[in-house]
Amino acid sequence: GEYSLRLLCLDGSNGKALWDREVFNQDGTAPRIHTKNSHASPTPVVHDGHIYVHFGHQGTACLDLNGKPVWKSRDIQYRPVHGNGGSPAVVGDLLLFSTDGAKEQNVNALNRHTGKLVWQTQRDVERFKKFAFCTPLVIDVDGREQAVCPGAGMVGC
Repeated sequence: GEYSLRLLCLDGSNGKALWDREVFNQDGTAPRIHTKNSHASPTPVVHDGHIYVHFGHQGTACLDLNGKPVWKSRDIQYRPVHGNGGSPAVVGDLLLFSTDGAKEQNVNALNRHTGKLVWQTQRDVERFKKFAFCTPLVIDVDGREQAVCPGAGMVGC
């Protein structure tokens, strides 16, 4: 069926919805929700007055704190196995996320201001099950930010 992929802002003191925005609309050809996952599995990231949402193979977007879209991207396409479970992470001017699907496994970096792809690094480790549901972890190593990016059968930094 058709899916409305949404971002909701709730009042932390009482749980009431302050706003509710549709980020993407999927027509009837969209993949069904898997029983082990949902389109809402990734956690939104709030950084520097913006909210970054990632719906895996269905798109990534940036909105301001009032829910107004800044950019939307559906440029990165892949075939998932159980949907997407990894959340994005901000590193400097980049928004990082993994796309570990059935055939392709990558770490992607979008310009967090424009949504344009800056780089994409393929995971080329041989393993039985190639798909994964991982979130990059940003760490500081001697004053330099690095992203630890786990995947199926490997960890890259």
